Amino acid sequence: MANVPHSLSVCMIVKNEASNIREALESFTAFADEIIVVDTGSTDGTPNLALSFTPHVYHCTWHDDFSAARNFSLEKAGGAYCLWMDADDRVDALNAAKINALKREFDGRRAFAFELHDIRNGAPFRSLMQIRCIPNRQDVRFKGRIHESIDWDRVQDELIPVNVDIVVTHHGYDDPVLLGRKINRNIRLLQMECEAGRDDATLHYYLAMSFSHIGNRHAAIDHMGRALRDLEKRSFHAHGREAETLRTFRLDAQLFLVQEMLGLERRGDARRLLAKLSCEPDPDPLTLFRIGAFYQSLNAHEDALQFFARVDPDKQTPTVLPSPKLRRTDVVARIALSLFCSGRRDQALDQIRSLSDPVDRKEAWEIAGILAAETGRYRLGAMAFERALSLGGLTASGWEQWGVVWDRIGDPQRAEQCWRKALRMDGGAEGAAIHLANLLWRENRKDEAFEIFGRIVRNGCCKVPVLLAYGVMACERKDEGALTSIRENLEVFLHDGRRRETDALPSIFLSLARHLEDEGKEDLARLARRLARWEKSVGGQAHPE
Repeated sequence: MANVPHSLSVCMIVKNEASNIREALESFTAFADEIIVVDTGSTDGTPNLALSFTPHVYHCTWHDDFSAARNFSLEKAGGAYCLWMDADDRVDALNAAKINALKREFDGRRAFAFELHDIRNGAPFRSLMQIRCIPNRQDVRFKGRIHESIDWDRVQDELIPVNVDIVVTHHGYDDPVLLGRKINRNIRLLQMECEAGRDDATLHYYLAMSFSHIGNRHAAIDHMGRALRDLEKRSFHAHGREAETLRTFRLDAQLFLVQEMLGLERRGDARRLLAKLSCEPDPDPLTLFRIGAFYQSLNAHEDALQFFARVDPDKQTPTVLPSPKLRRTDVVARIALSLFCSGRRDQALDQIRSLSDPVDRKEAWEIAGILAAETGRYRLGAMAFERALSLGGLTASGWEQWGVVWDRIGDPQRAEQCWRKALRMDGGAEGAAIHLANLLWRENRKDEAFEIFGRIVRNGCCKVPVLLAYGVMACERKDEGALTSIRENLEVFLHDGRRRETDALPSIFLSLARHLEDEGKEDLARLARRLARWEKSVGGQAHPE
């Protein structure tokens, strides 16, 4: 089928996906003119299952490099366009029909961004736009050992990103254990590139994202700062599409730094960077929305309202980065929250009433409740959740934050009920699990607290307060297996790619204590030293104090 106009090759890389691949391929056959499956070393019969759907099944030796495997699949494709997919992606009949219709638009000059719905416990919990459908050209290839993306530096002829109304559901977040392993794997692969001498914006950008996810904000800021310096240097001489691409990355990097600075209570630094971003000419709707949200976090509600007023979700355009899709409901909820916080209750109510669909109004109230709870406005949060519940059920995130509201206003029993509801809806709701475990620990219900903390850690959580709480309880029980899990997660947290004096310490808990002392977190550092002393007492090692 080589060079057949308007034809589409689905290109996949897989490993040990026997439980997934049949359902995936069944959903792709409705629109794929050709399916390419590249196996990177399965031991569960995945290739044989794939052969029942397509003769184009190939083996590619795995070298810890996703882009190499992805590019191998493109080399085998004969369609005019390639749609890259994973075994945990699904396409329903409606969107399959839309893909068939899209084939008429294949002109070799456009790259199509689909809306990716991440699924958890059978329901969407996040969506973003991602370029998935690309022309089959030698200059359109992937780069990056992990977080592979289009290598825009290699593109020679015109390639225009275009958003289309096509949804792919992604089920890679259904298993929290697998998700935790993926994040730890990503950090390991990215650090391999660092150690091999790679030092560029894309590498540091994704390292920053990964460290942020596990709670190491200092490492996240360090890597994103390095990415930003490289982007600014390259932007100086860039023109045309290259300049536009670099600007997209630069703005996203700066907004990320604001987020992490706020997480570390560096509010002055965050304000200064926001002031710089506020002077950016012609920012896109998502950038305007994010700047407004950060001003809202700083209680600068008049500034926030000015930015939200400029956001038009219909004018959001595709970028080279996967981006969340803006909805009017999100903007309305944010505006309503700032109006409530500014004492303009009637205007806030009018904002939410402007949404004609009751489902949208329910979502707006729930978003406002979550944001109010996260910023310490608990009475407002309680009112918003009650309004949302009167219009329909809450999501797991809503129940989690309503639990926070009840806990902060002194009703732990209702807080516990909310967190258990959240976990029944979403067993991987890490925040609800952490809140519940802490409550049980405070109330001396230590057996269940220990079990919940253990599940969180086994799922890959690297948040230091969680690891220390679990560690203290593990010491009380003399549970060496639990401490081994904690050590493994701390290795990921502490290894940010830079050598330091603590690397030579014989105990990872001592390394953590020094790290926490450097950050001024004395209470947590004392817990880490307590674990180091216990480790010394059972291991007979002489640890320096």
